[in-house]
Amino acid sequence: KQALALGMIMSLSSTAIVLQTLNEKGLMKTAAGQSSFSVLLFQDIAVIPMLAFFPLLVSLPAAPVAETGHAGATLVDQLPGWAQTLVVLGTVGMIILAGRFLVRPLFRIIAATKLREIFTATALLLVIGIAVLMTQVGLSPALGTFLAGVGLADSEYRHELESDIEPFKGLLLGLFFIAVGASIDFQLIL
Repeated sequence: KQALALGMIMSLSSTAIVLQTLNEKGLMKTAAGQSSFSVLLFQDIAVIPMLAFFPLLVSLPAAPVAETGHAGATLVDQLPGWAQTLVVLGTVGMIILAGRFLVRPLFRIIAATKLREIFTATALLLVIGIAVLMTQVGLSPALGTFLAGVGLADSEYRHELESDIEPFKGLLLGLFFIAVGASIDFQLIL
């Protein structure tokens, strides 16, 4: 079980770092750059079933109930591994379906107002909401932001969103890496 979990973790690479390197070296337009991007995108998508599979690998004891009477930190802490997997896959499916059938009409309504600020605020609110939802089902908020990005990229307003968020791209990427670094549990690693 440990070897399978470590193998799945080690089989992935950092999309943000590799894409930045490819862009800096001007290799994104080459055949090798496009192939690299395809592999990175596949790895990003493969994270979802991998994370859904982890509860089946490890049979963790149920989280202890706190003195306040509330259950664990997430909505799925008290569920068995197979139920956690079903909840995770159901949540991801719900996000994908909502992105296809709810987000598009919402953005059409917002685009009709012709207010760029509302458009950008709605996109950021959507990303934050999905990140919080993923945290509640026991997954990484980074995975939630990835799913939100995939949903927004599927929208017909993706170019407008990209141009609105472009000035914040470096800042948000830096914030992401700072948050990941700050969340490292060195006691667990030791």
